[in-house]
Amino acid sequence: MENESFAQRLAKLMVEQGLSHAEVGRVVGVSGQAVGKWAKGGNIEFANLQALARLFGVNWIWLRYGDDAMISFSERRTGSRTRRAVIREIADNEERLRLALDTADIGVWDLDLIGDQLIMSSVAERLFAIGPQGFHGGRDELLGCVHGDDRTAVEEALSPVLDARVTGFDVTHRLLGGKGRLRQRGRLLHDDAGRAVRVLTVVCAADW
Repeated sequence: MENESFAQRLAKLMVEQGLSHAEVGRVVGVSGQAVGKWAKGGNIEFANLQALARLFGVNWIWLRYGDDAMISFSERRTGSRTRRAVIREIADNEERLRLALDTADIGVWDLDLIGDQLIMSSVAERLFAIGPQGFHGGRDELLGCVHGDDRTAVEEALSPVLDARVTGFDVTHRLLGGKGRLRQRGRLLHDDAGRAVRVLTVVCAADW
């Protein structure tokens, strides 16, 4: 499949090998819920990515980045030392991004506009005061985390992006139950055909 995502590759491997989220989680050492998030496009740490690749017997570069990345990598006419450096750079970049976001206390959520499925990073779930069960749902459930008096303002900021009328939004609001104030800054993303498919948003405390 062209432009297949990491989540799609993972989900396909699980179906092919008849493994459930819980079974994969037990092997990797995480919860079945965490595997479910990966299968919907959630962030994955490098060590867990390697564990998944070992479980399914595939190359971790292919699992994470797909056929194009593998072709690009295999076409490098360089020695093994340079190849190892390339692999290390990919892994280090992912780890640096994760650490930077965590250290700065910045969360991320990623909304699939086609399926109305929203994936939150662990930091975003904490900032939104989501319980241990994790976030499940889409646009309506996200708005349900917002203080009632601010919900209209957040919806008015978000709706034009979801309808692909504008490319981004920036809104500050209180949380449900007065548990704090957050700032959300999101951007609309398109696929190769120019169709609006995702909204990627960073979340931080309002005074950040």
